[in-house]
Order: sequence, then structure tokens, then C-alpha cells
Amino acid sequence: MTLASKLTMGRVVCVPFFIFFLFFAGSWGRLLALLIFAFASFSDFLDGWFARKRGEVTTMGKIVDPVADKILIYGAFISFIQLRLIPFWMVIIIMGRDFFIMGLRVELAAKKIILSASRLAKLKTFFEDIAVFFILFALALEGFGVRIWAWGRVSYFLIGVATLLALVSGVQYWLENRRYLG
Repeated sequence: MTLASKLTMGRVVCVPFFIFFLFFAGSWGRLLALLIFAFASFSDFLDGWFARKRGEVTTMGKIVDPVADKILIYGAFISFIQLRLIPFWMVIIIMGRDFFIMGLRVELAAKKIILSASRLAKLKTFFEDIAVFFILFALALEGFGVRIWAWGRVSYFLIGVATLLALVSGVQYWLENRRYLG
């Protein structure tokens, strides 16, 4: 197993620890959850960098890496729904779009067509990550008695932008690739 693959698998292994600390370890647990999420997110950058630098880019890595990313972000989103911090319907839209794109990628790959991430899709991912970091940061601070003014509204705005970008980029992918479907 390559170093990049180990980092990708490590990201998946982080998710249960992230969730445990978020829910069951109090103020310090929220801080640990933030640090675990930060480490896991940084490992996403590192695994790609190592794979390219060492010439170890694999087909398996191209498949497993985005799945590991989704497991991490969905773990955070579903936790936030449980904590009543973000709306369920927004997460369903984001997840539905992501599953649609995964299916589209599989269909196009069978036809030897590679579906690369669009700029809008990358922007969506950026807003998802920023939303999760912001919420975790606010929760960690709140656990130590520091409250960020209007952080609920800021969280809603960030996840709302990610949801809008999910819708728009999903439609964009469909319009650009519908001729290959059917």
C-alpha cells in the first residue's frame, strides 16, 4: 500500500474518532474533533501530493480518495444535523448531487470518458469545508465560554452557499454530459 493510500485510509479511520469526540467528550472533545477534522482535511491535500510526487497515482486511489472525502464531510454534516446546527434538507441536496455525480462518473468511465471536477464543484467543496471548520471552531470556542456573534446565521449562510453550488454544478454536469447518457 502506498503512502498516499495510507493517508486516504487514515482519513476514513479518523471519522469515528471525530464523531466520538464531538458528541461525548465535552469541551475538550469539541476541540479534539476540530483538530481531527483539520488533520483529516490536510491529509486529503497530502495524499494527492505524495501520489503525484512519487509517481504512485493509482486507479484505486482516484476512486477511494473522493469516497474518503465524502465519508469525512458527510460524517460532519450528519453530526451537525443531529446537533440541530444545519438543516437536513440542505445536506440531502448536497448528498443527492454527489451521488448523482458519482453515478455519472461511473457511467462515463464505462465509456472511457473522464469526468473532471468543475470549478463550481471545487468551489462547492471549499464552502463545505469552510462551513464545517467554522461550525467546529464556533463549537470549540463555545465549549470554553466564548460565543461568536451570529455564528448560527454564518453557518447557515455557508452551508446555504454550498447547497446552491451543489444544485448549480449538478445541473451543469448533467447539461454538459447528457448526450453520453441513455
